[in-house]
Amino acid sequence: MGRAHRLFFLTVQKASPYNFSIMSEQRLLHRLGFFYLQLIGFFGHILPRGLMFFLAFLIGNLYWAIMARDRAMVQKNLTQILGDPGRARRTARRTFIHYAKYLVDYTRMDLLREENYSQIVHRFEGQRHIDQALAKGKGALILTGHLGNWEMGGVFLILRGYSLMVITAPDFEVRLHRYRVRLRQGHRIKVVTLNDTLASSLSILKALKDNELVALLGDRDLLGKGVPVDFFGKRVYFPMGPSLLASLSEAPLIPTFVIMDEKDQYVCLAEAPLELQKTEDRDADLAVNTQRIAHLMEKHIRAHPEQWFTFYDFFERHRVRENP
Repeated sequence: MGRAHRLFFLTVQKASPYNFSIMSEQRLLHRLGFFYLQLIGFFGHILPRGLMFFLAFLIGNLYWAIMARDRAMVQKNLTQILGDPGRARRTARRTFIHYAKYLVDYTRMDLLREENYSQIVHRFEGQRHIDQALAKGKGALILTGHLGNWEMGGVFLILRGYSLMVITAPDFEVRLHRYRVRLRQGHRIKVVTLNDTLASSLSILKALKDNELVALLGDRDLLGKGVPVDFFGKRVYFPMGPSLLASLSEAPLIPTFVIMDEKDQYVCLAEAPLELQKTEDRDADLAVNTQRIAHLMEKHIRAHPEQWFTFYDFFERHRVRENP
């Protein structure tokens, strides 16, 4: 029973060369995960958000109790971040509850409209940084992580009148990938799937040239082509995409996060564009700038560790292995 129930928290975890080997059991798990996600969405469209969050609280506690393997991995990550095993155990339970609430809002985001989204958004801090960046006419890169509700952030930006493209990784389960794309496109969010094709790169650069926002996640190396950084005392790989794209496009890189507060409302936080090094040595710039992104992620994850949704052994999977 425990293995099947692990699917509730695998439904929106991205596929990658590290994430899931292509095995029949995991194919079944992801198909079940797609079913669970649809089930949440079905009830989320007929029950009020408050009741769904009450159920999410119960389910989050349930899954924290029965998912021993995932609980252990979350606690291991949090111990590395917090340095206190006792606090990590307490925070892990809150992580499962927050993630259950994340899934509720994620599957209900097609219900959001200009006239009602402010009911769940408490405030938007730093919006001026986005407006000032767009005033320069080179578009802007919205840098975020698997922290808070990054999916809702895109919807909030669209509802505030911005044009947005989201860079996404392909999901292991094709139907789950299509489901995610459909939810985004329902709010006029353009989606480009992360791959090595020239077409995807050109579409991203064109969006920036058209002075649009392009959002991307910067805390997981999904393609195995990352840059070594120091992250919470460990040497791990971080994706090169954000700093490389910012260098090639000259678009400002704006850290932006959507965090849930104690009243189950969202606070959107946008910071001033990240200061990036630019010299004649592109490799050195890439290393320095990616490390700056890692430090930025540390700051925000440390402030909200219960909302960093990483249900695998992050520091082992992305560990830099020294050559013998």
